[in-house]
Amino acid sequence: MTEVTVTLNGKPRQVADGVSLLDLLEQLDVQPSRVVVEHNREIRRRDDFAKTIVHAGDELELVHFVGGGAAGGNDPFVVGGRTLRSRLIHGTGRYASNEILARCLEAAQPDMITVAIRRLNLEGGRSELEGIDLRRYTLLPNTAGAQTADGAIRLARLARAAGFSDFIKVEVVGDEDTLLPDPQETLEATRQLVKEGFIVMPYTSDDVVQAIRLYEAGAAAVMPGAAPIGTTLGLQNLLNLELIVNKVKVPVIVDAGLGVPSEAARCLELGAAGVLVNTAIARAKNPPEMARAFAEAVVAGRRAFNAGRAHIGVKAVASSPVEGVPV
Repeated sequence: MTEVTVTLNGKPRQVADGVSLLDLLEQLDVQPSRVVVEHNREIRRRDDFAKTIVHAGDELELVHFVGGGAAGGNDPFVVGGRTLRSRLIHGTGRYASNEILARCLEAAQPDMITVAIRRLNLEGGRSELEGIDLRRYTLLPNTAGAQTADGAIRLARLARAAGFSDFIKVEVVGDEDTLLPDPQETLEATRQLVKEGFIVMPYTSDDVVQAIRLYEAGAAAVMPGAAPIGTTLGLQNLLNLELIVNKVKVPVIVDAGLGVPSEAARCLELGAAGVLVNTAIARAKNPPEMARAFAEAVVAGRRAFNAGRAHIGVKAVASSPVEGVPV
């Protein structure tokens, strides 16, 4: 059989001329149910794998998802029409092993977890998130790695084709050193994906006006960072976060840079609807215990917000009456 050259996940590869996508996946030992196939920049449905033929010069991308407290009752956490019990969104990247990640998820009991969209590893080896039952969670795919609106939109479409959900966390990097988001490209991607029916949750800086624009563009939630991604520097600008909470009428989920559970509680005390935590858990000395602590912190923070803090005064007021004190 004649062999031809195609581009598979960015690299040239020899395949049989006229082979179907389904047969090619079988030759690569890839389960069709676990992969999304983009063929010449068009996403192919699984039902079409058998009749889609590969020819010389074709471009193929095989991608899958990798690793990227309950406050229920009368105070639901609703995002994009989905009710979540936990206000802690749990990241899945940078864990030492899938086993440790599984223990963290068991300790934290999140309802929503983030996943990244990456090319399938065709060289063998264990897959990320292997052994994690993704069906237990609402998946929040992210567009991490995108540097343009078009790149983020492409990743979002691939995520939707996997059939898990219409949720998408838009991330468009604007600066390689800080990984801070590009405001214009993030806003453009948000507008387009909202038009396509996605439930868009954009990652943004703590810029108040940018948060308002994302809300106006139809974002289901706004996700300002506490500090640059992965730094665990903690809350750097409480004022702006509080202003964002007060200005937008969708859930505000503080994302990126949190270091310890007390900071997560502080976010909830300010009125944030939730937090997304990854590195602070994954790089802790005891990740499962840290995951549990963050889950408990968001419950305490939300309970404090609902209780309403005491009036802030500048004059000391005794908590015990002074009448009747012997003099």
